[in-house]
Amino acid sequence: MNRINDFFARYEQAANNFDPVLTASLYTREFLAADPNGVSCGRNDPALAHAMSARRTLFDALGFQQAKVLDVVATTLDEHYTMAKVHWFMRFAKAGGPARDFRFFITYFLYDPGDGPKAAFWISHEDEQRVMREAGLIDEAGSPL
Repeated sequence: MNRINDFFARYEQAANNFDPVLTASLYTREFLAADPNGVSCGRNDPALAHAMSARRTLFDALGFQQAKVLDVVATTLDEHYTMAKVHWFMRFAKAGGPARDFRFFITYFLYDPGDGPKAAFWISHEDEQRVMREAGLIDEAGSPL
């Protein structure tokens, strides 16, 4: 499972530095994302790079400190697909404020066309926006408080 661990090491790096080129290398051309609110479809195109830039702006305003993969449990489904259950840690701390730590659980379905795994579908088991609202980081519109 070294290729899966290597994949999530790069994914963690992208989650911390918001690098659009690295991020794009982690996704299939089209992908699905799901959370308790439903499913959305995305494309690995310039809009993804724009979304990473917007996420960086938001997270900087929220005092983002780090994202860390805590645990990966991978199950090979066949020669092309792997399901990986991943526990994430995230820390936010605005200047002069206390650190706020969060843990998220996400199940990824990775597709490997032969040159390494890429995220094709994932399920965020928590509503990230709701968690951040309840923690007082963002308002109902998703803007920083």
